[in-house]
Amino acid sequence: MAIIDTTVRVVHALFAGAWAGGTLLFVGAVLPAARNGVLDAPALRAVTKRFSYLSIAAVLLLLFTGGHLAGTLYTFERLQSTGAGHLVLSMVALWFLLAGVAHVATKRLTDALETDDPKSAVDRTWNLFVLAALLATGLLVVAGLL
Repeated sequence: MAIIDTTVRVVHALFAGAWAGGTLLFVGAVLPAARNGVLDAPALRAVTKRFSYLSIAAVLLLLFTGGHLAGTLYTFERLQSTGAGHLVLSMVALWFLLAGVAHVATKRLTDALETDDPKSAVDRTWNLFVLAALLATGLLVVAGLL
């Protein structure tokens, strides 16, 4: 059982880091490059599609691995009455929010690229992506505290 638990923890940490880091990289490097004309619409669309795939894979893997970890490490009472439990619940809330915001932002960016140039498309979705970056940062901070 120890091998399964260790494997689940490693997969959970790797995909959480990849998703949060990918979100920060997308917002901090890809979108500014598109705003500055370095990326054209097809290139931005391709990168956005890959970011979307990363987000979907991470959401699903984090759901399963996080569910396993919560089920084996915490009881309902421990989630409600301890600091670590509160951090876990905070992570779940941030996870839900980031999943929703990242999905909506990438969908809106992809749709905007059908009619707008990359700069205008990024401008229309910028606030959602900044929110996603803030949520990803919050997840990393809470994970560090945990």
